[in-house]
Amino acid sequence: MLNILFIIALTSPVAVASTAFNVNNEQLTVNNLQFGKKLMYALVLALGQGVMYVLGDLLGGTFMHLMARQSKWIVLAICIMIFYRMLMNTLKIKNGANLYFIETKKQLLLLSVAVGVNSFIAGLMADFYMPFQNLTPYLLMAAAFVWSMIAMLTPFSKMKLTFNSLVNLVSAFVIFAKGFWGLF
Repeated sequence: MLNILFIIALTSPVAVASTAFNVNNEQLTVNNLQFGKKLMYALVLALGQGVMYVLGDLLGGTFMHLMARQSKWIVLAICIMIFYRMLMNTLKIKNGANLYFIETKKQLLLLSVAVGVNSFIAGLMADFYMPFQNLTPYLLMAAAFVWSMIAMLTPFSKMKLTFNSLVNLVSAFVIFAKGFWGLF
């Protein structure tokens, strides 16, 4: 159960990032064209999660075997790093400082990479903790896709920002708990 929560928590920043696609200058409407664009944006963000995790796994695989004796502490340290990043992002969400709008494909790709950094960091510890073996990148992509579609189809409001902040905070503590749980 903790592994499932870890995957869901790791991909929760995608929901926050998905607000970048949800606001028009006018009224929010969901028609076929906008829905198609949102679907494409969700796919790009989800793909970013999986690719960044695999890149982290590849990089971690080159040197993590040298630290196999400290594997429990490495997992804890990496989970604390992710926890800290998510905690700082929670404060930005609460203050409205991370509101931005995507207008070009380049911005979309940069956002996908930026949101995938936590997955990259988690991929570094894949030699010591890979929740669902080789399925982990696919599950990350699936969870990110669901997060982004839910966030994009929910109308933008102050309440949505508050809820995103709360979800990000809870997710940060789930990651933190997983790090400590690994010690036992």
